[in-house]
Amino acid sequence: MAARAPTVKVTGRVLIAAAATWLPPGRSRARDAVRAGVLTDLDARESICHEVPVADGLAAWELALRAATETLSRTRIPASEVDFLGYAGMSATEEEPASPAHRLARSLGVEQGVAVGVHQMSSGGDAALHAAIATMLVEPGTRNALVCTGMNTSGLPYDRWRTAPETVLGDGGTAVLLSRDRGSLRVRSLSRSGCAELERTFPRFHPFRPIPAASGSGTELLDLVGSITAMRATVTRAVAPALAEADLAGTDRIKGVWVTRTRPRTVDQSVRPALPAELRDRLVFSGRRTGHLGPGDTLANLSDLSAGDRLATGDAALLVGLGAGFTANALVVERC
Repeated sequence: MAARAPTVKVTGRVLIAAAATWLPPGRSRARDAVRAGVLTDLDARESICHEVPVADGLAAWELALRAATETLSRTRIPASEVDFLGYAGMSATEEEPASPAHRLARSLGVEQGVAVGVHQMSSGGDAALHAAIATMLVEPGTRNALVCTGMNTSGLPYDRWRTAPETVLGDGGTAVLLSRDRGSLRVRSLSRSGCAELERTFPRFHPFRPIPAASGSGTELLDLVGSITAMRATVTRAVAPALAEADLAGTDRIKGVWVTRTRPRTVDQSVRPALPAELRDRLVFSGRRTGHLGPGDTLANLSDLSAGDRLATGDAALLVGLGAGFTANALVVERC
């Protein structure tokens, strides 16, 4: 019997009070990689972005700190009233401190809240968000939860454009503040599904170690062709129950499907066919100025949704996050 995807029916009991994406000023540009012979013109054109932010000396947790500080500044909720802090970070080099989640809590002024760190590659932010929402649902005393991510790939042992066009790693911090009684977006449901068999093939090499000499293009490096079918099935297992538990009486109110910030062609192969037919023409690609923010893609998409006017009151959005290993995450939110 097939395993049922873990699903959380939230039905508006958790709100998104604020969200932010913080990007460092440094930039790495595709045109420079083309001039250096690292990237072809064709791969540059097929990448989701033409430049990405670079950390320039800031650790992953420090990027998260800036995003979290900006998020808290947009609300009247002080850090001392944050009861749960979830942090997911990725870094190309080992960073101090030993427990960045607790360093974040101390730096922000989260005095007595529980700090939890998640290390799960690109699905880490989704995992931390899931933990925060679940905590709020089962612990009445948890009034506010802060989820943040940091991505620092400035110490990569290879040129970041070598993995283009499939993915281009960008540095930055993201944060989302969850509340019980204030916010512009209401969480309807979330679900996730895994496929551990893909751990063998996706990705084919450790992303923070030198690229194996036998590897060639970005497509070959990530070996997506042989994994697409399994990825698509995993996405379907995450999306279907999330939509069912959202209680939207169909998909008409879903105005867009915000997806992971990787190559649009790959998303077209792995995510679009896994969606209900009526949602397949509603994909939204949001990584043109960021590239792939590692664990931060879903939170960055929530930040865009919170700040933009894509959703009118009562409209909903589906967010799909993917992570190596392999995990697919689905989140449904509604504009209040």
